[in-house]
Amino acid sequence: MCMFRPRGCNPNLDCTIGVTVQVIGQNQMKVQMVAATIIPPVQQQYVAVAFSHDKAMGNDSVSECVISNMGEFVGFEPEVYVSYNKGKSNDRVFLNDDEHDTLFSDLAGEVVDTRLVCEFTQQIMPQIDNKNGLIWNLNTPFYVMAATGSAQPDEVNAHELNRDSHSFPITSEETFNPITFGNNFDHPNGFTPKINTNRIEKRPMRPTEAPKASASLIPLISFVLSLVMIF
Repeated sequence: MCMFRPRGCNPNLDCTIGVTVQVIGQNQMKVQMVAATIIPPVQQQYVAVAFSHDKAMGNDSVSECVISNMGEFVGFEPEVYVSYNKGKSNDRVFLNDDEHDTLFSDLAGEVVDTRLVCEFTQQIMPQIDNKNGLIWNLNTPFYVMAATGSAQPDEVNAHELNRDSHSFPITSEETFNPITFGNNFDHPNGFTPKINTNRIEKRPMRPTEAPKASASLIPLISFVLSLVMIF
């Protein structure tokens, strides 16, 4: 499943926002997102995917990727969070390190040629506490949305509100069940939380370090694009 804006754009060149989702293994889906960087530039920018019961914002489960690129945040590694849209506001859901590393893995992100690119793996049926219903089981049909905007250390800011803007959020025209985004899905065997050994170290990169995100992010999006329909 993928969506890109504007219609017919090339995610390697001129898409202002886009998302692809596919199942890659047992209870695992790969999320890949791209967005044009905000002008004028901001210190932190997010690109997010939301799963909703309808086409309107509100009562949505959100997975957001935040990349820091300027000012005091230069060199910080990308972060992925789960949050919840309550009405028109967004609140992050607190996860401890073990819960975070169980729900998410294989995070990579960077700014490439004025485009924000991020990918991560997420559990479809979360094997962690549901946080009073704020962590959703995604094994059910949802509308899929994607949005981008500026961020702060503890929250995201409002996305573009001008519907005529190419950066306005995109929404699927129909519902999708994430388990249909591939053919490798297997239900997890009971409630079996575990610590991911590929732990995401939440620390800034040293100036001499190369970014951890691989240049292979863009080809991967192109590969997925060749397999699925563009909305």
